[in-house]
Amino acid sequence: MNKFGQLKTNIEKTSIDLFGKNRFNQFMKEFKSNILENRDLSEIFFIYDDLSSKKGMDKDIATDYVNESIEYCQILIDNNKTKISKLSEWVSSYNSNTENNYKNIDTIIYNNSIKNLETVLESKKQIISNLISEGVKKEIKESVNLPLSTMVKVAEDNLKNELANLSESDKKEITSISSLSKEELEKEFNTLKESVITNLKGSLNESKEDEIKTMIGQTITKISDSKCTHYDLYKLRKLHQGL
Repeated sequence: MNKFGQLKTNIEKTSIDLFGKNRFNQFMKEFKSNILENRDLSEIFFIYDDLSSKKGMDKDIATDYVNESIEYCQILIDNNKTKISKLSEWVSSYNSNTENNYKNIDTIIYNNSIKNLETVLESKKQIISNLISEGVKKEIKESVNLPLSTMVKVAEDNLKNELANLSESDKKEITSISSLSKEELEKEFNTLKESVITNLKGSLNESKEDEIKTMIGQTITKISDSKCTHYDLYKLRKLHQGL
């Protein structure tokens, strides 16, 4: 059975790989039932997030914080071996192991032998060093019942992959869109949204092929349900230009 940090890494990797694909929603539903709806497993999940975050803590507080968190996490893991085993089976159905992002935490939690003391102390030192570092503070307002760090990681990695393939002109366009005020963003977004849907409905009425009609219908639904964000405005602009 994999250690919990390895499982968490695999879950995050799978989320990134499936983001934007048909299987993503199903994976998220299974993630909710396997972790979020289980109090102990969700607590373990958040402890791993906490211990891998930059918090700007005082060193003395960070040391106690690590010790208390690790002790509690060890109890939770020891009491949920069967559930973690099932979690491991579920994750392995999606992908194989990738490089463990939580190796230091796993090292401390799963090594109780005095023979591994030096390794454990080194891992603890690195975790504490990270906790006392100042991180970039982000104000995140979100009502979705998902671990925010995982969703942010998915969004950031997915966006990085997409931006890497953009031309310089496209990158400049995204930069200009990001500078729009909320009012400017909403005004252009709603105008373009209405225009694109109108054009697509016209194409839908003109098309005689069922497959094309289905594709256009799905696109209209997707656009209708889209949120007013800077990146969705960028995609709407591109779609509008292509119509």
